[in-house]
Amino acid sequence: MDNFWLIDILLTLAALLIANQYWRLTNARFQSAALLVMAGLLFIAVTAIVGAYRYGIDPGATQLHLALLQLSGFSSLLLIGIGLAWARFEIGIGQSTRGPAYVVLVLVLASAIGVSESGTLSPQEVTEAFSALGLLLWLWVAMMELMSPRRLSPPGPLLLGAGAVVIAMDGLFVGTGAPRVLGLARTNWFHLLLGLSLFSLLAARPLFVKDNKSSE
Repeated sequence: MDNFWLIDILLTLAALLIANQYWRLTNARFQSAALLVMAGLLFIAVTAIVGAYRYGIDPGATQLHLALLQLSGFSSLLLIGIGLAWARFEIGIGQSTRGPAYVVLVLVLASAIGVSESGTLSPQEVTEAFSALGLLLWLWVAMMELMSPRRLSPPGPLLLGAGAVVIAMDGLFVGTGAPRVLGLARTNWFHLLLGLSLFSLLAARPLFVKDNKSSE
């Protein structure tokens, strides 16, 4: 038995725990940036809990789960990447308000759906492109903090970058195919590694708070 439902519950809990940390940061500096990261995490959490319901209780929820998987694929990693870059490069808009985050959220979703519906790219290709862009932004922030630290102290940048790399490797080499790895379904490995990688976002929290040194 694959126990997909159990792994999805674990992924849901991981995403919600980290989203809660970023919800706290929406009352601090770079409120819009923190809200975007939180939104990306919530997309993952909602998709995972519906997946748990599908696999554990009602297979009739399959279509809803597949729709949420596509929506999460379009937006989750890109929103997280934008939020991290927004805070790292100290974009002035949205520091003390959450309004701009809602605009970015709508634009990301609208552009993904628009490109997908236009037929220029398939939904799978849009998911891959948007996810790759989000991970590149995520990794870029980690690399910039590693080369020219502003707010993250060691080993924060390394942990943050490792999260992006593991997610990328997870998608490229693990995926959700049929063959098992060490007796565990690839889908379970994919979700386990994704959940663990999300915890690296905890290392990025100093990007979103006031610098005590500058306020002294």
